[in-house]
Amino acid sequence: MTPDEPDAPDEARAPDEAPPAPRPLIDDRDLSWVDKPEISEETKERRRLKREAHKAKVRRKRRVRRTAKVFAALLAVLLVLGGIWFVYTFGGLQRMPTVAGQAGLETQGTNILLVGSNPDEPDAIKPPGSGWTHDFAHSDMVAILHLTQDNRAMYVISIPGTSIVPIPGGAPGTLRTAYARGGAPLYVKSIETMTGIRMNRVITLDLNGLREITDDIGGVIVNVPTDACNTAVGPHRLDGEQVLDYISLQSCLPNGDLDRVQRQQSLLKALMIGAVDGGKVTNPFTLNKLLKATAGHLSVEKNFGYLHMFGMLLSMRHLRSSNTTFLTIPVAAHPNVTFDDTPAIKLDPAKDATLWAALRADQLSGYLTTSSDAAVLH
Repeated sequence: MTPDEPDAPDEARAPDEAPPAPRPLIDDRDLSWVDKPEISEETKERRRLKREAHKAKVRRKRRVRRTAKVFAALLAVLLVLGGIWFVYTFGGLQRMPTVAGQAGLETQGTNILLVGSNPDEPDAIKPPGSGWTHDFAHSDMVAILHLTQDNRAMYVISIPGTSIVPIPGGAPGTLRTAYARGGAPLYVKSIETMTGIRMNRVITLDLNGLREITDDIGGVIVNVPTDACNTAVGPHRLDGEQVLDYISLQSCLPNGDLDRVQRQQSLLKALMIGAVDGGKVTNPFTLNKLLKATAGHLSVEKNFGYLHMFGMLLSMRHLRSSNTTFLTIPVAAHPNVTFDDTPAIKLDPAKDATLWAALRADQLSGYLTTSSDAAVLH
């Protein structure tokens, strides 16, 4: 075909078929978004607030995580420092076998048996390393500390160290006799059997601790209860050296061990007035000195851990001399007797039973209101 010849007809196209329509440059479907209604301002604001709330929530979570990390770090530091302080303060504590809880009944409140030996007593030669064994064998101070169930009052019930008590499995004797027969377990069991009270804790104290505490608070003013040993009734200021001589069992005490018990109680009350009522324990440095001085002469049972000690100290935070009562268990009409050729104190079992029943019921306040059998320190 030459250029001048006309185009040949399209043989592939049907005779009646129309030519295909050209495809539009823009499909209507591509413009569907144009027909969508515009988002209202209210919707936009709602969405904005939702986004802001989500951002705030994320920021809060981040702050909480950061705060938790900081708190955990501070708590770890405090625990470490607290542990170091506890070990430093109570590091002088000696440990002894667990001897509490052999006999008697569980009671309301807390009962702690305190046994102490006085280095100024005539028989006070203490072999090196003897520790708590010497405190039991030569016990000069014996007291049950009863903390009421509400932790709002404490009763210090003294038992004369030379008292004749029933000893399980044998004839009656003094507490020193009980120790000689069966060691600390029999000593404690004898007291639990006599009182019918299961002790929660047993603590022994070398009374040198009282000497140190007295010096740490600058001396104490003791209200001497009886006129004896060239010391008149009334207030006297004593230093650390004088307090141990004051509470020693001396021949010049007309009632022997009973007078010694009263002197022990008057000293303990004076220490409480000077240290607690006087605000000495509010000074952390003085408090630490007092605790360290006490701990250096204490022996506690092996199961009495640091956390238990802290709990006990916390439960005693409300105690003052005003809500602490010192009393001595009832004794016989003629208490001074001889046992194994040594002076001893005869108790009154019937009157004692009434006292122990009141203690078991945590009703010592009512007992003291209705009974005058127990000697109360005023």
